[in-house]
Amino acid sequence: MDPGGKSVRAVYYTEHGTPDVLHFGQLPVPGFGDDEVLVKVAAAGVNPIDRRLRAGELQEYITRNFPVVPGWDLSGTIAEVGASVSTWETGNPVVGLAFTWAIGHGTYAEYAPISASAIASKPERLSFGAAAALPLVSLTAWQALAEFGHLQAGQTVLIQAGAGGLGSVAIQIAKHLGAVVYTTASAANADYVRALGADYVIDYRTSDYVSVIGEQQPDGLDMVLESLLSDRTTAAAVGLVRSGGAIAYMNNEPPDSPEIEARGIRAEFLHHRPDGESLARLMTLYENGTFRVPELQTLPLEAAQEAHRLSESGHTRGKLVLHIQDV
Repeated sequence: MDPGGKSVRAVYYTEHGTPDVLHFGQLPVPGFGDDEVLVKVAAAGVNPIDRRLRAGELQEYITRNFPVVPGWDLSGTIAEVGASVSTWETGNPVVGLAFTWAIGHGTYAEYAPISASAIASKPERLSFGAAAALPLVSLTAWQALAEFGHLQAGQTVLIQAGAGGLGSVAIQIAKHLGAVVYTTASAANADYVRALGADYVIDYRTSDYVSVIGEQQPDGLDMVLESLLSDRTTAAAVGLVRSGGAIAYMNNEPPDSPEIEARGIRAEFLHHRPDGESLARLMTLYENGTFRVPELQTLPLEAAQEAHRLSESGHTRGKLVLHIQDV
């Protein structure tokens, strides 16, 4: 469907580059398919993938239809429903992951299209801002730890960058599954990640996490959730897991290492999968207090450049969120 004739406030880019390529202005209201809904967006989560795509990375995986409105995370209310959608109604408050392999009109805008199968009801006790922070990191962590890693009670896992958006949720999911959690974080964030459930916090600024874990777990960890993006950490993860263990790479392919096959290690470059049913189950855990929302830093939509610069600093705690409008 095509609403036609109207325009919306949006952040978009027409070429790849630094945060300076992000423009704030007006774009047409996006069309949406028969199996989609159009959401009046209250807030949009800001994720590292947004800035990586803006910079021109991952073009071998994800195509661009310029002008590109960044963003996959959203919360808001349903403005219109597609012709084939029978499970949702206008006015429903929702949260969702609007992922597509060909990005065009994302969630940094007043209205955004999203598959009806990719949304869940927004928990009543959560603000729209808090809800918008959760879809990508929650689905990514669950799919990596529970579905791919088969993490079990009593097993051990390293979650890199525990104070970041993904880490803040992954620690809680790992503890929910009963695992013993190692994480890396600065001393300033140690109390924060311990409060989320981390059992062992390694200050990456003063200690070599590989040596520390090697001493405490000489037979290796059961799993590593590797979200850092460097050749060193990518390779180091292989030496940290036991034979038969698992490594979920969040940002790059596994290294070309014969040790992976020789030791029966399961190592994959994982990508989140939109899944409204799974997201609904995760939202219930936030609703009932099992999980807590990561610390939030909220900026207005027109401050998207600043949000991307903060994300690129690598030192944000919790999640960045753009407030778009009251709904």
